[in-house]
Amino acid sequence: MKILIIEDEPNIRLTLQDLLEINGHVVLAAADGEEGIRLAAQRPDFIFCDVAMPRLDGYATLEAIRRLPETGEVPFVFLTAKADRGEQRRGMALGADDYITKPFTMRDILDAIAARMHRHRTVRERLAQMIENRRQQIRAPWSHELLTPLTGVLGGLGLIEAEAETIDRRELKEALAIIRAGAERQERLSRKLIRYFELEQVKDVPRRSGSHGCDAPCAITEAAAQAAREEQREGDLTVVSDPGAVAVREEYLAGALLEVVGNAFRFSPPGRPVTVTGIRRNGRYRIEILDEGPGMTTEQRAEVGAFIQFERSKREQQGLGLGLAIARATATLAGGRLALEAGPGGRGLKVIFDLPLA
Repeated sequence: MKILIIEDEPNIRLTLQDLLEINGHVVLAAADGEEGIRLAAQRPDFIFCDVAMPRLDGYATLEAIRRLPETGEVPFVFLTAKADRGEQRRGMALGADDYITKPFTMRDILDAIAARMHRHRTVRERLAQMIENRRQQIRAPWSHELLTPLTGVLGGLGLIEAEAETIDRRELKEALAIIRAGAERQERLSRKLIRYFELEQVKDVPRRSGSHGCDAPCAITEAAAQAAREEQREGDLTVVSDPGAVAVREEYLAGALLEVVGNAFRFSPPGRPVTVTGIRRNGRYRIEILDEGPGMTTEQRAEVGAFIQFERSKREQQGLGLGLAIARATATLAGGRLALEAGPGGRGLKVIFDLPLA
């Protein structure tokens, strides 16, 4: 097994390295958080990290490593001279798997490796078949995102299990909040996957005349308002829509708009407007979502597809890269099309649904 040690104390780092190598492991050793983040690109199977380090402490190092596609699900255990419950809750919320208090024994280290690898292996096995079935379609490092929410769930449960006899009510509520946040994020990801595969199954089914129409302004208003609430950007939203019905089920259209408007908020600065417009013209209904974010290049707009995330290395993106794929599949199902254009003056992104009237 390849194990990364991030520890600024040379004696502790060398002792731990010798212990692990004696037990047959390959060891990567870093003297600080920045070096540890660089070495994490070599895809270790397990990470031990000190908490108190100069320049970049263990928590900041953990956050950076969890954002890397290569290490999003790698077991991560803190080494600390003092591990009070406040520190443990903070670490668990960021995705740490456990704490080991210094001074530690060889048995402490080996038991931690065995326990955490068993837990992560069990989670991976549940998803392995699904991931393998879609492997040929994956062109971005999305699969680790399926496991990321489970880190908080399992970490919070581990904290409750470890302190079951002594944990007080306030601490229990905080641990349960960590578990709930992970579970809710997992549910959102699962629902998004289900919607995408559902659309893929029905998009080529011939549409029957007069079936599954919906009121466009209603779907637009509700989806845009929900996206603004979720991103806490209600003041940045402008919605104007003509009356009209479009030939697609409301749940599909609202779901697609929620994805696109949510992206517009996430990738544009707070305080800058996001405009959603519905225009009825010449027997068609055109929905435009315009933001003032970084936009997309011509090449990126041409490459939009399922499980694709652009410039992930430059900014954190929580999700599967399915938003625009869901939107495009919805437009196709309605007998319309989805188009992406640069905003006025090349600023921002304009997403266009061109749909037939019901």
